[in-house]
Amino acid sequence: VQDTVTQVIEQNMNGIDNLMYMSSTSDSAGSVTITLTFQSGTDPDIAQVQVQNKLQLATPLLPQEVQQQGISVEKSSSSFLMVAGFVSDNPQTTQDDISDYVASNVKDSISRLNGVGDVQLFGAQYAMRIWLDANLLNKYQLTPVDVINQLKVQ
Repeated sequence: VQDTVTQVIEQNMNGIDNLMYMSSTSDSAGSVTITLTFQSGTDPDIAQVQVQNKLQLATPLLPQEVQQQGISVEKSSSSFLMVAGFVSDNPQTTQDDISDYVASNVKDSISRLNGVGDVQLFGAQYAMRIWLDANLLNKYQLTPVDVINQLKVQ
């Protein structure tokens, strides 16, 4: 991915107005994120158009799989425009409960709003991964749905 995608795109980004530097990350699943940092005061709309134009020039040089999957360009500012706090009137609600609720029900909706570049959650977050033992489920005459329902009750 580094040689066939990242380097090709980075090489084609040269010459964009007010571009200070680029950084990139990739993972084992083949996903690549290239972040372009511009000088303060750069019009983000113009910068995005320039990046998209350069990307169009690079696209024919990319592997067919990447061309079919598609490439997205997003613009965002690294400074916070808004910080929101969430509280509960219920004294039984913990910080973990609030954080889980925001992550599950609020974050994605906010991130899809026009003009939102990124949404970051701060505070307590938790997750649970559960492996079911088919033999034990059978022994106790339970189904995966039974386990899920009991977890929801908790």
